Amino acid sequence: MSNGLLKGKKGIIFGALNDQSIAWKVAERAHEEGAQIVLTNAPIAMRMGEINALGEKTGAPIIPADATSVDDLNNLITKSMEHFGGKIDFILHSIGMSVNVRKGRHYTDQNYEFTMKGIDVSALSFHKVLQCAMKQDAMNDWGSILALSYIAAQRVFPDYNDMADNKSYLESIARSFGYHYGVAKKYA
Repeated sequence: MSNGLLKGKKGIIFGALNDQSIAWKVAERAHEEGAQIVLTNAPIAMRMGEINALGEKTGAPIIPADATSVDDLNNLITKSMEHFGGKIDFILHSIGMSVNVRKGRHYTDQNYEFTMKGIDVSALSFHKVLQCAMKQDAMNDWGSILALSYIAAQRVFPDYNDMADNKSYLESIARSFGYHYGVAKKYA
């Protein structure tokens, strides 16, 4: 049941892979509530997932972007603003990845190259999204940019592995960049 809560709002949603992903459900609900959306994911994730079906269901264009690439993110934001005919109201960063987890590496025996890739995808990419949006002055006043985290950022969940560290860093970026973005926009 729609109440039109997002009627006229325009946003970018990162991370919809299949109908089991949180980003997928958010995209469906945002569309049902009247939002216009752009969907994005890394090209490899797009090949593995079912994002085209979501794009058809929601009428959303799909713009591939590797969230670790500033060039891809700048292109995504530029094309999204062109599609919307103006600035953006919301961005959802719903991505994360740990090669250590995928490869079964224990937290006390990490492959640090895998760790750095996970940090880049799961956390540093959020900083890159914020930086690109800020430099392009892409957000409408009082717009929202948010990233999904997990309680393991504050508490020990041994099987969450290095993702707990990644989410802690993600939350720190949200606080720190949020402060600077607010000051720059004169919200703080």
